[in-house]
Amino acid sequence: MASLEAEVRSKKRPSRRAPDTAVSSGHQKVLSKIAANRLQKELAEWQINPPAGFKHKYSDNLQRWHIDMIGASGTLYADEKYILQIEFPENYPMESPQVVFLEPAPLHPHIYSNGHICLDILYESWSPAMTVCSVCMSILSMLSSSPAKERPQDNDRYVKSCRKSPKDTRWWFHDDNV
Repeated sequence: MASLEAEVRSKKRPSRRAPDTAVSSGHQKVLSKIAANRLQKELAEWQINPPAGFKHKYSDNLQRWHIDMIGASGTLYADEKYILQIEFPENYPMESPQVVFLEPAPLHPHIYSNGHICLDILYESWSPAMTVCSVCMSILSMLSSSPAKERPQDNDRYVKSCRKSPKDTRWWFHDDNV
C-alpha cells in the first residue's frame, strides 16, 4: 500500500461578506446569491433524479448537506452505510465544498479515521462544472475500486496533527490505484 502523506498548512480567507447573500447558520460565511442559486438547482435536480446509493437528508440549511451513502453491491463495501457531510463555501462552485465522512468513516487507504478524504477533485483538481452528484459518484467509485479495507499508513500521525478542515491540508496525490 502506498503511503498517503499529508502536510498541514494554514489558509487565510478574506473576512468580507458579499453584498448579496443567502442565509446561513453557525460560524460559516453566508452563501453568495450565485452559490445559493446553484445549490438550490442542484438540490432540485437531486430530488428529481437522485444518484443510486445516495439519499440527501432533509435540512433547512442549504450550506451544509448530510448525505446517506450505501456501498455498491459486488464491492468490499456492499450494503455498508456511511454519512457524508458536505459544507459549501460562500463562493461555491468557484471553490470546492468541504466533504468528510461522519463517524464511523469507512476503512479505505484514502480515508482517514477522522473522516478526511484524500481525493484530488475535492482540492486541487476541483472544477466549477462539478456537482454534488459528481462528487458523490467519485467517492463511491473510489470506495468500490479498493482491493482492501485499511487505513492510510500515516493515519495516526495525520489525525493527531491535522486541522479540523481537510481543505487546510496540502495533500500529496500519488496513488491512482485505489
